[in-house]
Amino acid sequence: MIKDVFQNRILLCCLDYFKIWSLHVRPLTNNEIALASTVFGNLIDYQQVRIWNTPFLPWQPIGMFMAPIGAIFVNPENYSLDYAQESQIYQAVFIHELTHVLQFQQGNSVLMKGAILQTAYYLSLKCYNPYAYTLKKHKAFTDYNIEQQGDIARDIFLGKIPNILLNQKK
Repeated sequence: MIKDVFQNRILLCCLDYFKIWSLHVRPLTNNEIALASTVFGNLIDYQQVRIWNTPFLPWQPIGMFMAPIGAIFVNPENYSLDYAQESQIYQAVFIHELTHVLQFQQGNSVLMKGAILQTAYYLSLKCYNPYAYTLKKHKAFTDYNIEQQGDIARDIFLGKIPNILLNQKK
């Protein structure tokens, strides 16, 4: 009896700490798939994608989305039932994170590569920016690091650069 009370108390503390009292996991909406298709076409298996209203990491700040294992993790404060109906800023972040879903679906270790890039960022005292890129005409999308790819996809969505994902030369 005391053991059960203690275990329940720990569970309640964890639920409170991770803010998952009302955990929601959902598939992409048709609107989100249509939005994503403008950048990714059919490169992503959209039916496999899930969006969680909980952070992936306990220290994941509000405003930061993460997609290291083929699903998108969002703090409850930033969770939406349909990112296609949100502001362009949210949509751009959504597209960036879907790039990580694509990378994961293609067999990349997004979690490990992301951890390495973020470690380099902090060890360089934020001098190294893993997101910064210079688009080069003959450089393949996959030759950029995973965060650069995310920002390239975002910039494709925003109309800043041509769609090098769907217009790659074979």
